[in-house]
Amino acid sequence: MLKLTTLIRPLAAAAIAVAMILPASQTVMADGRPALVIAVNKLPRGLEPAVRTGNVDVRVSYSLFDTLIRRDFLASKQGNSSKLKPGLATSWKRISPTTLELDLRKNVKFHDGEHFTADDVLFTFSKDRVRGKKAAIPGGRRYFDNIDKVEKLGDHKVRFITKNPDLVLEQRLSSYASWVVSKKAYYKYKAEGEAAAKADMEKMKATAAKGQKKKKKKKGPKPHWMNLAIKQVTWAPVGTGPYKFKDWKSGDYVALVANDNYFLGKPAAKSVTFKLIPEVSARIAGLVSGEYDMIVEIPPDQLPVLKKYKDIQTKSVVLDNSHVIVFNTKHKILKDKKIRQALSLAIDRQKLIDALWGGKTFTPNGHQLPAFGASYDKKRVGYKYDPAEAKKLLKASSYKGETVSYRFIPGYYTNSTEASQIIQEMWKSIGFKIKLDPVENFKAVRAKGAAIYPWSNTFRYPDPAGAIYVLWGPKSAVQRKYKFWQAPEPFNNAMEAMLGSGDVKERSKIFQNALDIFEDEMPGTLLYNPIASYGLRKGIEFTPYSLYFLDLRPDNLKITAKN
Repeated sequence: MLKLTTLIRPLAAAAIAVAMILPASQTVMADGRPALVIAVNKLPRGLEPAVRTGNVDVRVSYSLFDTLIRRDFLASKQGNSSKLKPGLATSWKRISPTTLELDLRKNVKFHDGEHFTADDVLFTFSKDRVRGKKAAIPGGRRYFDNIDKVEKLGDHKVRFITKNPDLVLEQRLSSYASWVVSKKAYYKYKAEGEAAAKADMEKMKATAAKGQKKKKKKKGPKPHWMNLAIKQVTWAPVGTGPYKFKDWKSGDYVALVANDNYFLGKPAAKSVTFKLIPEVSARIAGLVSGEYDMIVEIPPDQLPVLKKYKDIQTKSVVLDNSHVIVFNTKHKILKDKKIRQALSLAIDRQKLIDALWGGKTFTPNGHQLPAFGASYDKKRVGYKYDPAEAKKLLKASSYKGETVSYRFIPGYYTNSTEASQIIQEMWKSIGFKIKLDPVENFKAVRAKGAAIYPWSNTFRYPDPAGAIYVLWGPKSAVQRKYKFWQAPEPFNNAMEAMLGSGDVKERSKIFQNALDIFEDEMPGTLLYNPIASYGLRKGIEFTPYSLYFLDLRPDNLKITAKN
């Protein structure tokens, strides 16, 4: 069996020494294909592809589902191309600035044997599911609120009509939350879901009638039949991808089996198991021993360890993702903008890059990437390091020497713990005190009392609409759900104006003005773009992408030799 493991620095040498005396074992199925085991730092929190879009979620769901249009990462050797190619749609055509028609691939089946048709596309992008004001997945509105309607032109043809010109609709349909799901897989829970929703509504009415006339309760969303369906498909996903969901065990593994009827060809492995191995040292030791075939999230300083082994290879890519620090602007201390600005100025990002990433990555000059094209401003200064100015701002602020909580999840982001420790010292040097508080998950990170925490911002597609708009805009979780920042009206207005503009130059100007406001407000600050490194056994051909998608499709995963 091919498997992978990663390592915690102090234990690496001992762990590998033990691994060297263990026999390597690769389980090969009857048809000759191996059963791969991939050791990961975290398992997905669920597999409903529009609900769970975090780094650890899409790593698995990307091989379960397909999008209408596929981003062709492999068009560049670095695995970061933004070119597009057919997915579940064989072709597409712009009819007008607000209209896009797509021809759908025929003879494609979902994992349950049902045929893929236009009905599944209409359901995937429906108001009830992702884009309406009362959508069952309200987070979908960040991506699809500009879609006015999706029309069926035949069993294998659809038309998307947007409210305003959408210059990046094709990119949008190739990316996050655009994975096509089976309508029938959800609708089989409709009757049960409607009954449950009705019962919940009656319960709400009964509670409201019990004499709480003086105390007004905040109105919540009405019960929706699809809530039950989403709950059921979260761990019983039905897609069209190269692998099918088999089973899972919380805190242990997620197991997939090959979809041999996949429209792009037969997958290279008979099965793939994502095994939870939180510690880097254990992941590395397991790869060396042959227990794992692939491991993820290897810190750069551990790559030389793996390169000593002739039967192991490493692959790395700089991600279209920035590690950031979030400041809760509603916190009693951090509500003073001068403090947030001071904390950003006190961070020596180049020192972090040199110490943690071997100097092999970069800090974006603002919440933008060169891949944004006309929207990118290469002259933007971005995030400066100026400890003297940081001290002045902190002295002029309302800060009185209090210790502020800095919550983080150990092992979730590569090098995040180490970065947090270094930043703690940088802030101490300007007179700001934090307490590092490790917690288990993001629910705990964002729980009551949240002040400062590390996060990552994925540039979902090469445009501000797939980055700052989704992550910090008016419909973002930061503003809507967690309420850590209520952006000034000009920022939110700019975000919406940018989204609906069909003029490239105007759009760029609006975006850059919004960045000025964002950097002044400082609800968060960018650190650097991390490097994703993988270890894998030789004989496995695989290219990592600049997003967290771990692509197991036949054109990206090939097994050329037995280990």
